[in-house]
Amino acid sequence: MKNRLITVIGVLVVVLGACETDIDVNADWKDITTVYSILDPAEKTQYVRINKAFLGEGNALEYAQIADSINYDTCCIEARIDEYLKGELVQSMKLKPLWIPRKNDPNSPFYNPNFPYVLVYMAQPKNFYKMSGNDTIWLNPDSDYHLEIFNRHSGKTVTASTIIVKDFNISRPLYNPSKPFLKILNTDGQNTIKWRAAVNGRRYQVIYRFYYKESPNPGDTVIKTTDYHLGVIKSQYTTGSEDMDVSFMGTSFYKYLGSSIPANPNVKRIAYQIELIIAVIPEEFNTYLEVNEPSSSIVQDRPEYTNIENGYGLFSSRYIKSRLYFVDSEMAAGIKTYFQTIDGSFIVP
Repeated sequence: MKNRLITVIGVLVVVLGACETDIDVNADWKDITTVYSILDPAEKTQYVRINKAFLGEGNALEYAQIADSINYDTCCIEARIDEYLKGELVQSMKLKPLWIPRKNDPNSPFYNPNFPYVLVYMAQPKNFYKMSGNDTIWLNPDSDYHLEIFNRHSGKTVTASTIIVKDFNISRPLYNPSKPFLKILNTDGQNTIKWRAAVNGRRYQVIYRFYYKESPNPGDTVIKTTDYHLGVIKSQYTTGSEDMDVSFMGTSFYKYLGSSIPANPNVKRIAYQIELIIAVIPEEFNTYLEVNEPSSSIVQDRPEYTNIENGYGLFSSRYIKSRLYFVDSEMAAGIKTYFQTIDGSFIVP
């Protein structure tokens, strides 16, 4: 009995010792196309990122820096954006490959000093349209835009479509083209921005961009900016039937300027301009952002969202409306007074 027990234990040791403890987490290779493109009617050139998912042993960030790991051979990719108006094809824009400089940021996970370019595909619409205020846009807000990508090597076709957010009206603050001045005072009074919701618009980001002139030396002047974010507002509907608004106190705006503009008593500054910027995105872009927002839940499983057929990613649009004002003289004096307790850098010319 004792000898039989020793024999059984010996067999188990041999069998268990022969078992593999390494687990191969890499599945069989599969062609997965990822697409990212945000159409902007104000831009003449539209860009599309077309990449492939990658899988391999080792550090994923290192793979991301290798062009062959994330990019298809451009000779194999045929891509275009088609414009349809009421179901009729208006124009077809062929997408051409273009290597553009990568952001030279060593802290970026995709930073690669040996290959400082990123591959995009570009297209230029043939037509342009005049909007209110004589603004020019290059995409028709009444049209639908369809993306089609064909891989000649694999025979795979990837498609997507999006709509364009239409123009909308800003009612406050008032804008007089002949006297475009804006006044925000350092008080507890409410400053309100009002606008009519845009057709096809769902999510609005509102920003006041403050421009100031800075002179480190006599005769040497540069224009700098800082953005005062007023948050994100969402409409209930996308029919353009809602009145939207956001308010803030003047004291909050001045406190922001005091904290965001570096203190420097050795320069002279002049409050110059303020630009109101309202960026609007449609429903599918809003859904994409909501799905990917940080979660405080202990359940970290997230639903996946993509509007790319036969691939992953996002094909959508955005509309940016802005108004540029000059800083009112009373406001310029108020900024000078506020900064006297900080560095005394602002002056009134």
